[in-house]
Amino acid sequence: MADFSVRKSIERMEEYSVETVAADIIVNANESNYPMPEEIAKSIAARTARFPFNRYPPMKSENLAQVIADELEVDMDCVKIGNGSSELLEKACYVFGGPGKKIAVPWPSFSMYGEYADLSDSEAVRYPLTEDGYVDADSVIAFCKEQQPALLIVCNPNNPTGNYNPLVVMEKIIANVDCPVIMDEAYMEFADGKDVPPNDMRPLNKLWLVAGSTLSLLGKYSNFMVFRTFSKAYGLAGMRCGYAVGALGLVRQLGKAILPYSVNAFTLMVAKTLYENKLLYKQQVKTIREERDKMAAYMANLGFRVWPTATNFVMLRAEGALMEQLTAAYAAKYGDDLPKQAASGKLIFKYYLENSILVRDFTSHPVLTGALRITVGTPEENKQILSKLTELVVATGGKL
Repeated sequence: MADFSVRKSIERMEEYSVETVAADIIVNANESNYPMPEEIAKSIAARTARFPFNRYPPMKSENLAQVIADELEVDMDCVKIGNGSSELLEKACYVFGGPGKKIAVPWPSFSMYGEYADLSDSEAVRYPLTEDGYVDADSVIAFCKEQQPALLIVCNPNNPTGNYNPLVVMEKIIANVDCPVIMDEAYMEFADGKDVPPNDMRPLNKLWLVAGSTLSLLGKYSNFMVFRTFSKAYGLAGMRCGYAVGALGLVRQLGKAILPYSVNAFTLMVAKTLYENKLLYKQQVKTIREERDKMAAYMANLGFRVWPTATNFVMLRAEGALMEQLTAAYAAKYGDDLPKQAASGKLIFKYYLENSILVRDFTSHPVLTGALRITVGTPEENKQILSKLTELVVATGGKL
């Protein structure tokens, strides 16, 4: 076989893979476990019956981009569509990064930020979040002055901790750094929607779209873009669609890295249908928020540390006496020599799996050691999730 070589950044990487585990309740990937509103499903079915599968999609996804632009009252050229906001993040690192350049990413946060930086031959430099998972604006500004990154990524609300950072904090960062900024707002629809600039005079039917979001700052700054997705609040994870909205100069550069016909026509049709009827999701999002808050309060009452969350998931970890209790139970059952913090979380993870519930395992994470992330399911699923957690705590000697 002939010798071959690949880029060093690729050679260093492991191929991305996720273990597939069968379970009755799947709450590990922050997908939506809720059905599509019936009215939207019927509309998509009708459009599918006469869909022109033999035709290429709009070259630059103009049909969806125009609808989003009209809603946000920006020029269509300020909007780009991708196969999920993840693809747009990867393209942005490629466009603004490169050999010898740095990309500043939050830590702990979405693990793929570093991978995208590596793929672009850039150096990922991590700025730490606070102990509770928040973004400290002054710290980030100082970090950027020291590191001089070519691109800054901020995740708000943050994945995997769930923290929402107030708009005033985000604006302070945008106004005081010299590089382009990406505000990754994949979970913003789940924030409470109360954080609105007092001088924003948009009508209520449009104000809710930008409440708490840096979308409300469009036109005020020329150095940032907002990335959103259809995978979370709109339950379209299986079709991969996301969008970027921002300053024209930045968005045009981003668009150069997006191939013609990048997003397939059927995905664009479905995403456009959802976006045109997004008000039908408001009750569903409200239900998820309510269920999330109930789950977080219940877990905290059991003795777990629960991170503040404004997303569709909850992150928890056993600490103190509860950690000791669960660690002892893990050692007695499995005998593995794991650190206490990791063992306590691993016991919960395994117990859930034994009961056909799949959650996200962060027990070996260097900062979030012992933690688990649980997506908000349907009300009935959430009852089972909490019931099994209670069952385990009691079985290992806990008191309610």
